[in-house]
Parts: sequence; structure tokens; C-alpha cells
Amino acid sequence: MPDSRPSCFGISEQCMPRDENGIIQPQENCRHCDHLRECLQEAIDACGGVEKLKSDSGSQSAQRKAEPEGVVGAILRWSERKRAAQRGGTTP
Repeated sequence: MPDSRPSCFGISEQCMPRDENGIIQPQENCRHCDHLRECLQEAIDACGGVEKLKSDSGSQSAQRKAEPEGVVGAILRWSERKRAAQRGGTTP
């Protein structure tokens, strides 16, 4: 049985490239591929695994853990977004 996988199979630069902020961006043309799950798993493994991808993308989960939670945290996050919008900047 011939291999029916596309030529881009498992190549992270093609199936999950990063944007200018280092965030992985899924490709629209991959969405309907029959091999999507296997392809992404192979690409993630080739990059060093999920934890490596998280650390490389600047995951904010570690930063979020240090921030207040609940209502106080929500108000602080909202306030920061509002100030950034007023300055014309983006939120971290």
C-alpha cells in the first residue's frame, strides 16, 4: 500500500509555523487533511515535545500563576487591557 501522506507531513515549518510573536499558527489548508492529528503529533515530536514548544513560544502560564486570581485578578487584567488600548498598544 503506497504512503498517502502529503509531502508536508510532520514538517513543523509548514504545518505549524510561528508568527512574529513566536506563537504557533495552524494552517488553513491543513484543517481538512485526513492526516492532521498524526502530522501535528509528528511535528511536535520533531520539535522536542509539547513542553519544549511551550517554553519556546513564551507561554504565559507561568506568569499567570503569579498573578492574583478571582475577581481581583479579573479586574486587574481588565484594567491593564484598558490602559493598553488607551495607549494604542497591545496587552502582554
